[in-house]
Amino acid sequence: MKIAYLILAHNNPRLLERLIAELSSEHASFVLHIDSKADIAQFERLRAMPRVLFCDKRINGAWGDFSLVQATLNMMELALQHEPQTGRVVLLSGSTLPVQPRSYIEDFFQRQADANFMEAYPMPNEEYGKRIGRLSHYWVRRARPLMRYRWKLQDLIIRYAPLRDYRKALGELQPMAGSQWWAVTGEACRYMLDYHRQHSRLASFCKHVDCPDEFFFQTILANSEHGKDLQPSITYTDWQPKRDSPETLTQSYLAHFAQPVVMASERHNCPLPGGEVLFARKFNEEPWEVVETLLENNQRKAQTALASY
Repeated sequence: MKIAYLILAHNNPRLLERLIAELSSEHASFVLHIDSKADIAQFERLRAMPRVLFCDKRINGAWGDFSLVQATLNMMELALQHEPQTGRVVLLSGSTLPVQPRSYIEDFFQRQADANFMEAYPMPNEEYGKRIGRLSHYWVRRARPLMRYRWKLQDLIIRYAPLRDYRKALGELQPMAGSQWWAVTGEACRYMLDYHRQHSRLASFCKHVDCPDEFFFQTILANSEHGKDLQPSITYTDWQPKRDSPETLTQSYLAHFAQPVVMASERHNCPLPGGEVLFARKFNEEPWEVVETLLENNQRKAQTALASY
C-alpha cells in the first residue's frame, strides 16, 4: 500500500527530520507544508531525503484559521498528483512522532485498508467546546495585522454583529467536529477534494469559521458514504481540562508509549471512545533525550516482533 504523509510544520526541523526518517520506506512519500513565516533554510536539508515533496504554495498559517485547511488541501492535491494510486493519506503535524515501528504502522494500515480514522461528532457540543457559535458568528483571523486587537474586535462582533446563516452554506450537511489529525483512505481523500471543488460555497463560508480545521474535513467526510463507520483518531494527545492546546509530551509519557499496543489518552478531547494510536503529539526538540528514548523503544518493539517470527 502506498502511504502519503502530509505534514504541516513551522518549526522544529530536527524533529521533522527524525519523523520522516522513522517512517521512510519504499511505500511512503512525504508532502511538507512549511509555513510561509518560517525560515525555509532551516528545512532545506530535508529535500535530499527520499520521496520528500515540498509544497511550493506556502501559506501564512494562523491558529484556528482557514489557512490551515487551505495548506492541507494543497498537500492533498500534490500527494495524489505525485502518486495517483495512494491508498492511505495521513495528516500529521511537525511536532508528531510515531509510537510504533514503521513496520507495525504499515502492517496496521494494510490490515485496515478500508478504515477511515477521523474523529467526527455532531455540533454543537458544549462539553468539548464545539459550540454552534463557531459557525454562526463571524470570526476574524488571529494574526497580523489585527494581532493586538483581535480579541477585542471579536468580542464586539459576537456582541453586536448579526448571526451568519450557516445552514445556507452547509445545505443538507450536518455540522460535525473533531480532531484536526486524521488518516483516511486514498478514495476518501479524493472524495473530499472533489467535494471541495464542486461546493466552493462551503470553503468561502469557512474562511470566517472558528477553527475550520476541526470542522471542514470532518463535515464533508462524515456526511458521505465514507462516514458510515469512522474509526477513532490514531494520534495520541493529552488535553488537560480547560486548556486550549494539548500537553507537551515529556519523559513521563514514555512508559505508556513503550507498551506493545498504545491506546489513546483518556483525555483525548472527544466524546467518542478512543482506540489504538500509532502517533503522538506534541513533542519539542528540547529535551532531545525524550525523542531518542521514544525512538529506541520503537526499535526494541521492532526487534521483538522480528524475534517472534
